[in-house]
Amino acid sequence: MGDFQELIMNTAARIEALIPAEPAAELGRRTERWRRDDFPSGSLVQEALRNVPGLLAERLLGALELGVARLDLTAPRELVAELKPLPDGSAFSYLSSDGQSAMATPMVLVEGVHRGATDLIVRHVRALLPDLTDVTGDEAAIATKRGAAHLAVAVAVSRAVLNALGTPTATDPAAAIGIAIGATAEILPDVPMPPAYAKALLDKRRAEYRSASWYTNAPVFDHEFVLVEELGLTKADFTATGLVSAVDTGFAVRTGIAEGQVPVSVSVLMQAPPLPNTEMWDEIAEISYLAVKGDARLGQGGTPPWPGEFRVRVCATGRDEGDERYELTIWPAPHQDPVLRKTTDRVGHLLRGEPAPPPLSRPERPYWWLEDELEVAATVTIITNIDVDEVVGEFEEDSIAVEIGGDVIVIEVNNYQGSRPEVLERLSRNGKAASHFWNVNALTRLSFAREGQVIDAREVLNEDWADVDPEVGKALEGLRFTDWRHLNAKGITAAVRFTGAVIPEDDVRAAIEELFSSWED
Repeated sequence: MGDFQELIMNTAARIEALIPAEPAAELGRRTERWRRDDFPSGSLVQEALRNVPGLLAERLLGALELGVARLDLTAPRELVAELKPLPDGSAFSYLSSDGQSAMATPMVLVEGVHRGATDLIVRHVRALLPDLTDVTGDEAAIATKRGAAHLAVAVAVSRAVLNALGTPTATDPAAAIGIAIGATAEILPDVPMPPAYAKALLDKRRAEYRSASWYTNAPVFDHEFVLVEELGLTKADFTATGLVSAVDTGFAVRTGIAEGQVPVSVSVLMQAPPLPNTEMWDEIAEISYLAVKGDARLGQGGTPPWPGEFRVRVCATGRDEGDERYELTIWPAPHQDPVLRKTTDRVGHLLRGEPAPPPLSRPERPYWWLEDELEVAATVTIITNIDVDEVVGEFEEDSIAVEIGGDVIVIEVNNYQGSRPEVLERLSRNGKAASHFWNVNALTRLSFAREGQVIDAREVLNEDWADVDPEVGKALEGLRFTDWRHLNAKGITAAVRFTGAVIPEDDVRAAIEELFSSWED
């Protein structure tokens, strides 16, 4: 065996030089067997080759065929003594090949003529596996070395054993290569990766990882949702932040609702983010947590796929009001103490053991429903002291007009006639008119007209509402347009206040539903 081992190792070094890096690396990355057939036929090696991707097998055959044909090495006769060829003509009545590669038929013929040859080759390949303990380099280099070194040994053993059998069937280079690829695919999943591979793979994943962001709905159980690698037994403790707590392999976020789903946007960065816009949120807290393996999943996205210390900033709004929304920002950072950047909701105060503040006043709350009904693009116009018949001519056919006492509310879906100055001037001739327009690009227009004249019209995100008409100023009281939450409900609220109208929810909902139904028909 000693002479045979030396022969194989010397030959394998020459064969390895013929194997291209890319297919060698693909082979070398295998730690699991390719999917096996539900109803296998043939030997273990035949099945293994059948399930190697066809392009990979063909590339290896093309690279090795000429070199293997020139290999003049033969195993000692005693190594193949147990193999007896079948009598002429007796082997071929049951032989078949799937024809998936140029190596399939030669391999099948070898197995038919020399029963047990492929099993013998696999045993000798297992006995002569290369020692890759000291292999170093990046992930691709180590994977390439693993695939090429093991395949080279398998090719050398296969060629030597088949040459010793001496039949034309056995000496076909394609048969030796096909058996070697199948043997390597069968054996590699049982062979540990070289010791340096784990770190090299981690370095590769770090180098290839890019910042990511996504939006999802997180499932809530028992007043919390989690972003963890796997569920653990550690109970979250929210007393420090009132919002977020580190747990085993990730973190938990405390919600206002007990069960259900909450919308969550997630951003993963490779460096610390800028300070958040506190206007948009009720509570903001940051903590550190430890990723044990990495790649914790939430919805369709995940955290960086490596272990280590991370920082998460959680921004929350609406926990007191059943209209909650969350933003998670995650980045690698050494452990630090928790930081509270904003603390205004009652849930957070109670969890931290602090006196709860009075409930927040949101004057736009009564019109959240209308904002939700109209979704991404609409104009809501309210006109006083006018008959509905005088209004409809100013709008497109797909708008709806609802009479409210002596006033009228007009709703346009994905249109903007009510925001045009000339329309507002005509509509306000007997009193007042106000409209709020928004579209899918987050452009808005809040307009006020009185007695045939537009007295103010501007983008609602304009922070400077100073020096406005006194009636407009009164309509805007308590509406913070620097806070983008329910921005359109705020615009509708201002229009309602300015005109003094009362929107009849049931009638308007019914009219919107009828409009949408007509579009479907």
